[in-house]
Amino acid sequence: MAVREVAVGTELTDGLLTVREVPRTAVPEAALGGLDEAVGRPASSVLAAGEVLTRHDVRAADLVSGLEPGTVAVWVPVAEPAVTAALAGGDRVDLRSPGDGSFLARDVLVLAAGPGGPERDGTGGAWVAVDAEQARSLATQRADPLGGAAHVALHRP
Repeated sequence: MAVREVAVGTELTDGLLTVREVPRTAVPEAALGGLDEAVGRPASSVLAAGEVLTRHDVRAADLVSGLEPGTVAVWVPVAEPAVTAALAGGDRVDLRSPGDGSFLARDVLVLAAGPGGPERDGTGGAWVAVDAEQARSLATQRADPLGGAAHVALHRP
């Protein structure tokens, strides 16, 4: 948890965080498991003193570390929960338009995947590593009122 108020974007250090025992009922479902999950990463929101940190409180800088220059991480909604549940970091997938089936991106790396929640209207999805052109294609698809969640084809390992 934060030992004092921390501004958005501040790199989290051992001096800004501490580990304290709290009642199990007070631990949010997405709570971080240890300092190592936060130290060195920037705060993604203002953290109040005494606040239990969750994965939503720290930026996912680890998603993009080690990627090739010119590669970006993009969140892709996936409508089918079974597909999202089957995805894991390290998988390679093709992404297709739900409208016409055209390829939005081919053979892209899945960085992380997760179920939906209230903040995403229940739609799960995946973080994928794409180049600028693929990112443009995915953004265009999401902006289309008939767009929405991509169809995912999982590659054989």
